[in-house]
Amino acid sequence: MSSQYQKDLIQQYKTTCNKLKKIQRVFFKQFAPNVSEVADEFALLAVNFNCFLPEYAALCYMGQGKCEKMIGNKPGEVDALLKAARAFRKANEKQIKINPENASADHLEGAFRCYTQALSRLPDDSVTKAAIIRELKEISPNVEITSNFSSPSHRIWDLEQSAEESIKIHDYVAAFEKLTEIYDDVTERRCEAMYPQVMQRVEVTRLLLLCLLQLPPSVRYDHKFIERYSAIGDGQQTGASVLSEELFFLLQSLVVSCQAKDIESLIAVRDELSHCKQLTGSQQRLLGELVGKYSK
Repeated sequence: MSSQYQKDLIQQYKTTCNKLKKIQRVFFKQFAPNVSEVADEFALLAVNFNCFLPEYAALCYMGQGKCEKMIGNKPGEVDALLKAARAFRKANEKQIKINPENASADHLEGAFRCYTQALSRLPDDSVTKAAIIRELKEISPNVEITSNFSSPSHRIWDLEQSAEESIKIHDYVAAFEKLTEIYDDVTERRCEAMYPQVMQRVEVTRLLLLCLLQLPPSVRYDHKFIERYSAIGDGQQTGASVLSEELFFLLQSLVVSCQAKDIESLIAVRDELSHCKQLTGSQQRLLGELVGKYSK
């Protein structure tokens, strides 16, 4: 993209901003018939900026949102604000990639403002509000914003995110309990077929957490669950049917190696599992911690 093209686009952005300022000076909306045209100009500029100057795309979407607000188009305003927030996040990711040491928080702050403005335009029981809160918590996990909207999928997401936070601070008991809550909820409603990937993630992570916790038999953490993996060659049982046969037997080998404190076998299984695309990044980290724990 030529520098001249970028300069031309920035000049178009400034011109469009000036149009919006003139419109905003008008007291009655009926005397400002060009608001929709200016909104369209901002939207087109945002698309052109998005690939190489996402921070300008975000500003354009914010301009579009102001126009939509003036004409009373609340869905259009919310959509523009969401696009602005995502463009700010893209700008932040680009900045970190180019210069991680000097990356500022300005773009994330812009995203936060856009998300909160969008939330203020929606009712508490809106599915859109619940989805926005999910995105907002990706950049600000501790933000205290809730929605009255709830569904099984949103509940699963919230519990998984909470379990991930517990894993980060090495609170493996809390993480295990949250994932077990997901497992129990899905199985009680007999809707495992609707959440195969979720059930696979929960199964693998719970197993790794139990291996890390090394709980004594007297502590009741579903001994039948870990017993499924305690003997090589028994084949899959009901609870583990969400896993592929290869992954199931690798996890069986992992559990048996831990129980026998066979470090060489444990490392060999770890090496095989490290190439398994079915494991998430978090599960790979737990696997590494597991080997470190048993190698001491």
